[in-house]
Amino acid sequence: MAVRTERVETGELQLGMYVSELDRAWIETPFPLQGFHIKTHQDIEQLRAWCQYVYVDRQLSTGKLDPLPAVAAPARPRVRGGIGKFTPVKYEISQTLKQEVVSATLYHREVTRAVVHLLNDLRAEKGLNLRVARKAAAVMVHSILRNPDAMVWLARIKDCDSYGYAHSIRASILATVFGRHIGLPQEVLENLATGVLLMDVGKTRLARSMLASTELFGPAEHAVMREHVNHGVELLQHCGGVNDQMLAVVQYHHERHDGSGYPFGLKGGEIPLLARIAGIVDTYDAMTSDRPWAPARTATEAVSELYELRDSGFQSALVEQFIQAVGVYPTGTAVELSNGEKGIVVAQNATRRLRPQVMVIRDACGNTLERPHIVDLMSVQRDAEDRPLAVAGCIRAGSEKLDLVNLQINAV
Repeated sequence: MAVRTERVETGELQLGMYVSELDRAWIETPFPLQGFHIKTHQDIEQLRAWCQYVYVDRQLSTGKLDPLPAVAAPARPRVRGGIGKFTPVKYEISQTLKQEVVSATLYHREVTRAVVHLLNDLRAEKGLNLRVARKAAAVMVHSILRNPDAMVWLARIKDCDSYGYAHSIRASILATVFGRHIGLPQEVLENLATGVLLMDVGKTRLARSMLASTELFGPAEHAVMREHVNHGVELLQHCGGVNDQMLAVVQYHHERHDGSGYPFGLKGGEIPLLARIAGIVDTYDAMTSDRPWAPARTATEAVSELYELRDSGFQSALVEQFIQAVGVYPTGTAVELSNGEKGIVVAQNATRRLRPQVMVIRDACGNTLERPHIVDLMSVQRDAEDRPLAVAGCIRAGSEKLDLVNLQINAV
């Protein structure tokens, strides 16, 4: 059977080609569809600005296409950092959310200070202090093992001045919650959390003007940005105490299940498990955060897009497990209930992810409650009018001024 799709460098694109895949996740680009025909030279220029190569579907392409030059596949590295076979650990919640939030607030502050310290040292060319990163990761893991909702809550409500370090902290928390859900041993969880905290440290070697830019990158800028992976690996290799699992997260978190990632184009099981987890949480947090070229998606929109990326960008089974781990309405998500009340998800129900615990902040008329209260949708099935009660949907960021920072979890 003839090969249906082929990798094409963007410098070789032609009118009539049908682009079926990009060299990155669709959500990282301004392209609205997962697959489209190249109709104009402007389409080609935009693809060149965002991608180094794409995948073209021959059967869906139109017109007579010129023969394409052969493209050499990138060299495969000797991949390390696997975790081998393990017996999943069944973790139990040992602290109530109310209890754990007290401790987790201090830990979150400690982790934030540690990451800011690390990045400032790197920008000052003082080297990477791995001990600080590992200590920060350990306290985070310990809190999440006791009760995963507390750290997720804090990650959502705490405002940070820099997307860069806030993103690494949120992603590390999500990765640990995910790893806890699938039963990774504690030592592996700490390696995963450390690796995700450090996965973008290579960006400290890039020009600040590039990191702060709100303009679309051209091919040259994209090539420079992608070098942050190699910079990060180099930084880790020059400090003591790094193990292969941490290094794998940094080196392979931009690889994708179908081989469309970078820097090596690894596929499927070639990508170490911890790096696959890191890729999912990195993408999810980026989708749910405001970026210059794309507003933040709601949690349900992000989950839906991840689901569409099953077996292309990410392994299907892992995507499904991630959704089970964080829920369709993750902790810290602003939601509207079916009775018109509005609030914040404060905890998950492990057996019914569509029925979380919600702190109601506003009544159905839009009035802010003096004393917010928590509704556990597992036990409260109907509202005061005896109508079925459920989450109607997420509230888009910025559309409702719900003051999350000053909320206290005092009714759990």
